[in-house]
Amino acid sequence: MTDYYLCPLAHDDITAISAIERRAHSSPWSDTQLAAPTGRFDHAYGLHLMQPHALLIGYFYARCVAGEGELLNIAIEPTYQGQGWGSILLEAMIKRLNEAGAESIWLEVRESNIAAQVLYQKYGFKPVSRRKHYYACADGRREDAWVMQKIAD
Repeated sequence: MTDYYLCPLAHDDITAISAIERRAHSSPWSDTQLAAPTGRFDHAYGLHLMQPHALLIGYFYARCVAGEGELLNIAIEPTYQGQGWGSILLEAMIKRLNEAGAESIWLEVRESNIAAQVLYQKYGFKPVSRRKHYYACADGRREDAWVMQKIAD
């Protein structure tokens, strides 16, 4: 696997983040949401590949409040999916939230996103409930979300 580094997202990353967001998610966050003011998210990190020029290929937004960690958004550039980068990014998110004092970590995932569910379960997340009609779909339908929880390491 290529060398990489993880660092806090910077304002200059917004163009790359936005492009990944639109390609990776069927209902992407807006540029305004992605360029959230400092302090809105405790943890916003980008995964950069070391090449002649560092290439941002993934990111996550998470927060920790009163001992509860929450993964708000995570994405890997689709051309890099299925190569283990999602695992690296998820491990980093879990580590950051544990260091921030999270006693549990929560997330929502589309019912149809089986690959993400398998990845989350590999790292100890368990489905605890379902949110009916949580996600918007491109065709106007609504899709359920699985709420998953992991007890901190």
